[in-house]
Amino acid sequence: MQRRKLLWASKRRIFINVFAVFLLIATLYQNYIEDSVPASASAYGNQFVSTHTKWYEVLSYGIPGIETVNKDGAKSENGMGQSVFNMIRLVTNIDRQDIRSLIRAEIPVLATVKTTTAIASNTSALPNFDKIKTIPKGKPIVALYHTHTAESFIPSSGAAHAPGGQTGEIVEVGDALVQALAQKNIVTLHDKTIHDYPSFMKAYGKSEETVTRIVKENPSIEMIFDVHRDADKRANVVTTIQGKNVAQIMIIVAQGQADLPQPHWEENYAFAKLIKTKCDAKYPDLIKSIQLVDWRYNQHLHPHALLLEVGSQETSLEEGEQAMFLLGDILSEIIQENK
Repeated sequence: MQRRKLLWASKRRIFINVFAVFLLIATLYQNYIEDSVPASASAYGNQFVSTHTKWYEVLSYGIPGIETVNKDGAKSENGMGQSVFNMIRLVTNIDRQDIRSLIRAEIPVLATVKTTTAIASNTSALPNFDKIKTIPKGKPIVALYHTHTAESFIPSSGAAHAPGGQTGEIVEVGDALVQALAQKNIVTLHDKTIHDYPSFMKAYGKSEETVTRIVKENPSIEMIFDVHRDADKRANVVTTIQGKNVAQIMIIVAQGQADLPQPHWEENYAFAKLIKTKCDAKYPDLIKSIQLVDWRYNQHLHPHALLLEVGSQETSLEEGEQAMFLLGDILSEIIQENK
């Protein structure tokens, strides 16, 4: 039995390594295609880019049956092709619709890529948090946006992402937080600009422009959240609070890199710890963890900017909304206590 387990683990590792090479080639190919189109490209040029934005398309050259052709000549993913990707996800836990899941697959060929560092869940004392200045009546205090606007939840929408150029259910999750804060008379700015179309890979460049604009036009903003959903198994991202299933929230704090300075990371980290400490006391398990990453995720633009991963593709919209109602309660407490 032990020998069989070792053999299976070895075969699985080989399969993941081969698959990783395909994905790396696909990503490089996509970047080449996008960079080859000039910024001044016409509508035809933009259409050309959009046909190359799915990082898994290159796999179709090596795996027969991944794509089929409809009557109108358009490619679709069904039949044998969908079965192949379902098998890949079952064996490797890699979601073809979320390239971040590749990083999480613990692939040796990507060992040089540093992803996230988990932070201890118990914080012994509340961190320092700057007092909120007086806010003019009617001005927004909280801002929300979505770098990956198309993200959705399979149980409620039937897909992990909305079709190209459309907003997914993650935007409705943001709406739930807006409603929760409105009940506490807190004005929230919810920016629904689409950032991940036609290029998923360039979404953060576009969302950085959005955050820069928000900060410039709304000096009253005290908190900024980039709301996402994670890519993980349902069992790892759902908890029960007050008798209801609730999607857990993972908070991402960006530390920056040598060539990407992040002057606000310690303030953002203190803010994240404050949220987690208060959630742990009132709604245990709502905040799954705080994670530090070596990038910026637009958090260099504000001292209270965080990225929130709400549930995963396997949780439902309702579970994500429940999480936002509880988080809204906590944020309102922080705002009231720090006025």
